[in-house]
Amino acid sequence: MELLSIKTGFTKKEIDYIINLFIDNIITSVQNGEDVEIRGFGTFSQAIQEKRSIKSPIAGKTIEVPAKTKINFKASKNTDKQITKGA
Repeated sequence: MELLSIKTGFTKKEIDYIINLFIDNIITSVQNGEDVEIRGFGTFSQAIQEKRSIKSPIAGKTIEVPAKTKINFKASKNTDKQITKGA
């Protein structure tokens, strides 16, 4: 936050507000079934994880895990390249 504050001239409180507003907007859009693409960074989307059976290592029983909705992120080629370049 401090670096953004220095580069933009906004206060840390203003930067925090803007970032939280941005994140809330992404979450709301994805909850409504929309994909959110940030060019050069990646795409957020909704993914349905199907119901499945797993074996509990503790109880030794098979447990049914219900289906659920998750948020999915797919990095852009540029983001992926920058991240793997440093590895």
